[in-house]
Amino acid sequence: MINKNISIIKNSSLVIMILSVLGAISSVSAGVWYYNNTKSCENMKNILAKNIVSYCLYAAILILAALIFFRIFRSGRPFTRGNVWAVRGIAGVFLVKAMLPTFFQLSELGILKTGVMGTGSIFIAVLFLFFAEIMRYGSLLQTESDETL
Repeated sequence: MINKNISIIKNSSLVIMILSVLGAISSVSAGVWYYNNTKSCENMKNILAKNIVSYCLYAAILILAALIFFRIFRSGRPFTRGNVWAVRGIAGVFLVKAMLPTFFQLSELGILKTGVMGTGSIFIAVLFLFFAEIMRYGSLLQTESDETL
């Protein structure tokens, strides 16, 4: 029964890993396409940069997700220290994504006229940090279980 569950986890992880890599490739491709089709608009330079950086950040998130699912596919164990760090990395990228609009607004308007934007990304980052702590606890339980057997 346990081997069957591990096999299902590994196969599912392989599919999700492939989808994550394809998503990262499409995100980078969309950024390149967007850059090639709008780089002539001088007055849209900040919007162009913001969108391209957003595409790259989404690609980074998907690459980290692919790394997590590759590790799960390889070992059959989701609760590892490497996966905890990767989930924290995803949270960090979401925090950067949350600060991105403020950074671009800051460069456009000046320090005193900016506000905090990207609260949705901040919320998602907090959720991923919370999820990382759950995974860290699972990792500790996994290690304890392995040492007991």
